[in-house]
Amino acid sequence: MFSIVAGQLGTVAVIAAVLAGVMGSGGAYAALVGGLVAVLPNYYLARRLARRQRGTTPEQALHHIYVGELIKIAFTAAMFVIAIKLLNVDFLIVVLTYIATVAVNWVAFLFADLGESPRTRKAAKS
Repeated sequence: MFSIVAGQLGTVAVIAAVLAGVMGSGGAYAALVGGLVAVLPNYYLARRLARRQRGTTPEQALHHIYVGELIKIAFTAAMFVIAIKLLNVDFLIVVLTYIATVAVNWVAFLFADLGESPRTRKAAKS
């Protein structure tokens, strides 16, 4: 999970660097804002899901995931509102950087090993 967040941060850094060279500091700032709108809620969700609670039923675990995702969506919406209302940024750059950063999640599935559960791997090592 955290490797995806790191990949997202790398994507934001590259986009901001390119826009700094092409558009100057305004473009880079807008890219950083758009990237943070994507990265911070994802980091929150990754931290929330990384906390393992022993003794929870599958239903409770699923509920925990749903609540975390709902909070992440609200957090993202609030950050977009703050970016639009309070920050002087190019909205198009913010949205496009946000989309590029979220796309890292989708690309990560191409490289993820989804064939084996972590419990199976742990049991095989023992």
